[in-house]
Amino acid sequence: MGRGDITPIKQFQFKPGVSGNPGGRPKGPSMKKFAREYLENMTQEERIEFMNSISPDKVWEMAEGRAKQDIELEGEMTSKVIIADE
Repeated sequence: MGRGDITPIKQFQFKPGVSGNPGGRPKGPSMKKFAREYLENMTQEERIEFMNSISPDKVWEMAEGRAKQDIELEGEMTSKVIIADE
């Protein structure tokens, strides 16, 4: 059995035209929907306690949304600074 021989694992590979998840997604709300509903049903005091238990960065992400992490840029980047007199 050489380094490139895939015979031993061939039986475990996905078969063309056959679903890797034949049962599909479990019934019921998604985890995202469940979490949203759970947080929406908290009392004001529970929300404050929850917010105090997590990092400020996570609070910011929840409020503003998480920035896309896999952006690739090509070429030269420039910026412009504008100074406004008060």
